[in-house]
Amino acid sequence: QYLLNKHRYPVRPEFYVINFDDLNRSHRCNPLSASTMVDITDAAESSRTIMLGLNQEWIKKGGDFFVESPINFVTALIWFLCKYKNGLYCTLAHVIELAQVNYDKLFSILRAEPQIEVLVNPFVTAYLNDAKDQLEGQIASAKISLSKLSSPQLYYVLSGNDFTLDINNPEQPKIVCMGNNPQKTQTYGAVLSLYITAITRMMNKKHCNKSSLIFDEFPTIYFNGMDNLIATARSNKVATTLAVQDASQLKLHYGKDQAEVIMNIVGNIISGQVSGD
Repeated sequence: QYLLNKHRYPVRPEFYVINFDDLNRSHRCNPLSASTMVDITDAAESSRTIMLGLNQEWIKKGGDFFVESPINFVTALIWFLCKYKNGLYCTLAHVIELAQVNYDKLFSILRAEPQIEVLVNPFVTAYLNDAKDQLEGQIASAKISLSKLSSPQLYYVLSGNDFTLDINNPEQPKIVCMGNNPQKTQTYGAVLSLYITAITRMMNKKHCNKSSLIFDEFPTIYFNGMDNLIATARSNKVATTLAVQDASQLKLHYGKDQAEVIMNIVGNIISGQVSGD
């Protein structure tokens, strides 16, 4: 369809693919690129997306101490790398490797960045007060989660910069296709969620091309704030399509409250055969 219709666009869009299984057919793109993050809240949003994508059972435990602690820890790592040498090493691969550094060195390095001092302070205090068990509980869950993403294929794709994620940029429009793998849903789903968070942050602006986001098998990824995207992106000419096998699947992965909001906020529901609600 792209080959048949690309001449119809005022500016011909480039076509990109993210494929973690076949690197010969994949482009490379860094979803944590410093250029996509304006302030520390963007780092926090990316951190939450990664950690909740890797631990979907945490979604229903929002605010829990041992859920928020690892999210804050990863936020600190992301924002430190974003500020260090103008974000030269701000990639998910570097975040995963930085998390493995021993506490002595790591806390000394992180405390050098004033903007993350508040985030790092609880960990440093626990470390200095010899509360090792508590500290391990807070940080180990982040390390264990991130270790699931430690693979050469993911590192290769996530650290490149073949294209930027402003896909509805009128001067450089793009069509981006990303594929999941049913056998590796949890791992790839978390990374795809990170891409989607970065894309929507850059897309949801005025004076851009009208565009479409299509999520097939939507419950296999975790996207924090889908209800907000659907509600606000309409005015910026972004159409969102969610394909779900059954409403119960959405409730299972997103929790009853969030699933209900998503089901009620969409403009149209097109339904085939269902046996439940």
